[in-house]
Amino acid sequence: MTKTLATAAAATLIVSGCSQGSSSHDSHGGSESGSSQASAQFNDADVTYAEGMIMHHQQAVEMSDIILDKSGVNPDVVEMAKQIKKAQGPEIKEMQTWLKDWGQDDSGHKGHGGDSGSGDEMSHDGMVSPEDIKKLKAADGEQASTLFLDQMIEHHQGAVKMAKDHRRDGENPDAVELSKNVISDQNAEIKEMRTMRDSL
Repeated sequence: MTKTLATAAAATLIVSGCSQGSSSHDSHGGSESGSSQASAQFNDADVTYAEGMIMHHQQAVEMSDIILDKSGVNPDVVEMAKQIKKAQGPEIKEMQTWLKDWGQDDSGHKGHGGDSGSGDEMSHDGMVSPEDIKKLKAADGEQASTLFLDQMIEHHQGAVKMAKDHRRDGENPDAVELSKNVISDQNAEIKEMRTMRDSL
């Protein structure tokens, strides 16, 4: 009886172990922590989204820094730039952590603005060209305020499109949740910026 029970227990362990490795990707090699199991569930759409959105967010932060370094900018525009930087900075770090957890190399996505390149078409949704970044850097006062709003509205629209595509195709729960937040938060900011733009 003892031998029979031991054999049954061993079979149960084997079946249990096999049932844990059925996700699209498992970058943790059987890690048993709850957070590890959640982060290990991902697919190619999650990786593409994180890589593209990191670069997208980096450009938004760069544009915000450009406007915050200027004088004579509309106060509401200054506050919007601060808001964007405060929100997107931590999200960049969060997505970089995901890529590391997933065993993906983010070394090709550390650049900013128009200087960073990617062959991924998704990454270019709403991205501002190097020429337009130069125009923003050269602009002053009201012109800088107007240009920033025009560029950032289009930039946000691109991010919303990326997030909607990922919400449809992604698998990682944390990444999908971020996509939902990007859609709601950036749509709200688009409305705010359009109101600002009309008042200038």
